[in-house]
Amino acid sequence: MARARLAFTLLMLRENLRGVIITSLVVGVCILAIGALIARRSSPIVDVERVTGTVVNVLNAEGAVGDGFRYLYGIRLEESNLLVFVYGDPRAPRAIGSQVLIERQRRMNDTETYRLLRE
Repeated sequence: MARARLAFTLLMLRENLRGVIITSLVVGVCILAIGALIARRSSPIVDVERVTGTVVNVLNAEGAVGDGFRYLYGIRLEESNLLVFVYGDPRAPRAIGSQVLIERQRRMNDTETYRLLRE
């Protein structure tokens, strides 16, 4: 009985080996991609700079469970005319066209993140 089971297992493995290898490669690539995104996001901050901008767009954004909702602001930077999106506090809404102060955080891996400052 054990030999029959082993023979059946080897037969099934031989037939499905290509699918098992492809599935393993796809799962491995996905894990590496997620790990790279997490590593990129957790890069340490090396420089902080305050910049001003104008609110050009406001969206309601659902937060995680328990966070409630937040506002997602589209802000056009005054120095470079670049449009960035920043989450803001729902207790202090900003009107479209208003001037806001945001913080630009430069990270070690040459990415920039932005944070809306309270005035």
